[in-house]
Order: sequence, then C-alpha cells, then structure tokens
Amino acid sequence: MKIELTMIRHGKTKLNEENRYIGCKTDISLSELGRKEIEEKVASGYYTVEPEIIFCSPMKRCLETADIVFPGREKIVIDELYEIDFGLFEGKNYSELNGTPSYQEWIDSGGKKAFPEGESIEHYCDRVMSGIEKIKRYINDSVMLNRTSSGDAGDNNSEVSEQFDDTHESMFRAALVCHGGTIMAARSVIEGREYYDKMLKNGENCLVEI
Repeated sequence: MKIELTMIRHGKTKLNEENRYIGCKTDISLSELGRKEIEEKVASGYYTVEPEIIFCSPMKRCLETADIVFPGREKIVIDELYEIDFGLFEGKNYSELNGTPSYQEWIDSGGKKAFPEGESIEHYCDRVMSGIEKIKRYINDSVMLNRTSSGDAGDNNSEVSEQFDDTHESMFRAALVCHGGTIMAARSVIEGREYYDKMLKNGENCLVEI
C-alpha cells in the first residue's frame, strides 16, 4: 500500500510576519493576517486533498490551521513533529543576530552546525522521521482494523475491503499540518534533497509518498 501525505505549512503568526525564528519554544496562535490568508486559500479551493486521516503538530499554530482547513474533522497529534529548537536564536531576526559570533559561526557552517543551545539539523531530521514512521504505523493499523471489521460484517463493508485489497496497488491519502522545518526535514530524507533546498511559504502544501 502506498501512502500519499499532503504536508501543509501552518499559517502566519505575528513572529512570522516579523521574520523571526519561531521554533518549539514559542507556542503562539495564528495572527489575524495568518488566519485570513488560510481562510482565503480554503475559499479559493487551493487545498484539493481529501484525506482519510489528518495528522498535526501539537503546536497551536498548526492545530488552528488544521481547524480552518479541515473543520469538524478529528486531528491526530504526532508529538515528534513540533518545530526545531532554534536555541538562542529563538524569537530573533536577522538584523538582531547579524554580526554576532554565534550567528556568523552558524552561517559559516552552511546551517549544518547545531543552533547554539538548540538542535542540530541531523537530530531534527531523525526526530521528524520518527514521527513519519508513527504516521505510517497508525495508518497501517487503521487499514488492518478496517479489514478486520469488514470481514466480521460480511459484504456490508465490501467497498472498504476492495479499497485496501492486496491484489492491486492501493493508495491511502492523509494530510499533515506542520511546520516549514518539519517539511524540509521530511523531504530531505524521503526525496534525498538538501535540507535548505525548498522552504514552503506559510499555508502552502506539497505531496510526498511515504
């Protein structure tokens, strides 16, 4: 069974609008602009995915985005998929950090050095992929439960049984509302990209196969 995972970056917060590093230490809500932009994307039909299961980071900005994009739907929180720990850079922007030794050292490393008193990209990618593996296990367990239920119920659930029949290649569609860093980490491992290759803007989405 293949799993298509649509990854959606959360809407803007006030700190995003100010171009500040906003990681796992800052759990704030969407800004008025951020909420408005997500609502406009929904109204325009931008989000075309029709997921069977919706997953989400535990942070407010993601949960609030998920509630706008998928109103009334259950969201499964994956604890490992919170944003990276920016350490001493948290809450600061380029103009505040530029010229400081710790920031220059991080820049000179190509962003590969761990954030001072924070997380390294390598550790973050490992953490994110452990969350992705949890998503895969959750989906596989759900599929097995559907198969068991359809078997117990006879022909009443034959449509569900056909959907996940091993005799043909099936596709399971899920969505994940998370962070820009989470998406970069997942794609760098799954697609073999450089971590900093592509940063989605707030509210944008992409599709990966896991």
